Amino acid sequence: MTNSEVNPSSPSSSKPPSTTKRAPRIIRRKKKTSSATSSSSSTTTIIDPNEIPPHIQNNTQLHHVISTTLPPDYEFEIPKTIWRIERSCATSVALQLPEGLTMYASTIGDILVKFAYRFQPPQEENDNDNGESSSKSKDRSNKDSSKSKPRPKEIKSLSILGDVTYGACCIDDLSARALGCDLLVHYGHSCLVPLTCTVIPCLYVFVEIRVDVGHLVECVRLTFEEEERLRRLERQHGEGKEDVDESSEATPTRIIEALCMGTVQFRSAVVESSQRLNGDVNDVPSDSASSSSSTNNTTNSRVLFQAIVPQAKPLSPGEVLGCTAPSGLATMDFQAALSKTRRRRARKAAAAEDSTNNASSTTTNLTPTEDETIVRERVMIFLADGRFHLEAAMISNPSLRALRYDPYGKTLTEEKYEIVQMKRLRREAIRSVRNILGIRAIPPTRRVDVIGGSGGDDIANSVLRQPMSSQLAMSSSKSQSPSDPSSSISSSSSSSSPITVGIILGTLGRQGNPAILSRIRSLLHSRGIRSVIVLLSEIFPKKLEMMSSSTISSNPANGGGVRAWVQIACPRLSIDWGHHFCVPVLSPFELFVALGEVVDTSLWVAEDAKEEEEKKVDTDGYPMDFYSKSGGPWANYYESNRERKVVSYGT
Repeated sequence: MTNSEVNPSSPSSSKPPSTTKRAPRIIRRKKKTSSATSSSSSTTTIIDPNEIPPHIQNNTQLHHVISTTLPPDYEFEIPKTIWRIERSCATSVALQLPEGLTMYASTIGDILVKFAYRFQPPQEENDNDNGESSSKSKDRSNKDSSKSKPRPKEIKSLSILGDVTYGACCIDDLSARALGCDLLVHYGHSCLVPLTCTVIPCLYVFVEIRVDVGHLVECVRLTFEEEERLRRLERQHGEGKEDVDESSEATPTRIIEALCMGTVQFRSAVVESSQRLNGDVNDVPSDSASSSSSTNNTTNSRVLFQAIVPQAKPLSPGEVLGCTAPSGLATMDFQAALSKTRRRRARKAAAAEDSTNNASSTTTNLTPTEDETIVRERVMIFLADGRFHLEAAMISNPSLRALRYDPYGKTLTEEKYEIVQMKRLRREAIRSVRNILGIRAIPPTRRVDVIGGSGGDDIANSVLRQPMSSQLAMSSSKSQSPSDPSSSISSSSSSSSPITVGIILGTLGRQGNPAILSRIRSLLHSRGIRSVIVLLSEIFPKKLEMMSSSTISSNPANGGGVRAWVQIACPRLSIDWGHHFCVPVLSPFELFVALGEVVDTSLWVAEDAKEEEEKKVDTDGYPMDFYSKSGGPWANYYESNRERKVVSYGT
């Protein structure tokens, strides 16, 4: 009997058997740009919740108030903030601004109170725009609407947090919650503390500042062109020639490999300046384009530019903090990074007419020909109105030349940093702590070279989980090799008197990370070192002096006070001001070095080393990775540290 002869009334034979699987059901979302004529009542329209609605975006009265009361070059993202307030139904809002922007706090608060919830469409109309057509979505929306509270009509309370704010690590969501706020708006910094770790919803507003990028690029060009002209004059006079031949083929072509960086407020200007130096923008003269054909331009310029924007993740490209900066810039493969940057830009501009030219330029690098010599020079171009953030980049990359452009004074200056003196001071502080704790030479098998390129995982494997008696033993009088960085350390403490190390947890906003605190406390406990925890919003020498051994009488019962401190607040506090305290104050990284968990080879040099030898060692740099994903156990984004919770590591 064939299949056609089967009784059609039989349930088991109502459909012919099939060995193929059913094709998966694909549900496609219709774009909002589809024509209204082709759309039907069953078409689903997806609305982006982050898109600012028309009643805010197209509010002419709001934009008029913003343009007449706030500086035009500062982007405070008022419409976005209003939409966030309305979307979260916040009735009590807190504003937190750094000191440089505090003058605009009351104006911003007045605008938010005046326009939030004032121009919203009716509730029913707003609900109908959601476009949820399925029965399941309708049932869920009806269930939620029956339980939801009425939509607020105004902001009932707006608070301005007046405590000092040094950076995004000072975000004070705890104080905002104590005030009963529903939302905290933090201005002027990037998102360092994850929003999942805050106790109330928070919004970061970077406050981007528009600057004259053309003037910045022109200053950089003129500076290096003038330097090259003076160098040619010196070479010509040294050879005894009076006339300078600008078009001489023997004159080497100088390529400036620019590393463009800055603070988060100028991140757009940093990216634009790198594009202009590369010649990727149409209004840039051809003499600055980084291609071999540009060497024969009408100005006979022998200086060309190539620029990239380095990044220390998770920060934005080009963003530098006072405690976090990209490292290894002097030894990186610049051409590979430049090609990667241009390929990325070419993909974004794939629809443009010049996308093909941009893509081809990624592989057209300047290479010396038979009768042409190319000299490359790498330099940091930093956009900021102060030195604090630039110093982090110079500490991390001491061998690179640094130029800072002040967008307010419109000046380009060359900046220097005494890296040799800084490392001498920090080396002495670390040695003092090791001397106080009686730590002998660290076994070489325990050492991990941080500067040499070891990652956080390798450093984590070196963290000791068990007590190490050899580390706690008193230094003997036996001679040690002078090349050993710990050979000059001798113990001056008594084994009968317990030693106390103070751990400072910064309470200025979210400066202190409790996870790093628990990691350091467990490490000290595993070494048999007694510790005491002190909470401080700001760390002053006078305050620590009252609890340190310099003012407390030596008593075996109390250990003579705190002999050394480690502060979990800001690493720059130890680097910039550590030598002003009565006892050593180390950063978390320096404590790991003092205990032998890691060894920074750039910190340790021979006692009789000359300054020239120290400068050679200083090319490695000092790690500035407190908020970098590449940091070790002392950094905020290392493994469990990013959760910012106290963790028990055992002893």
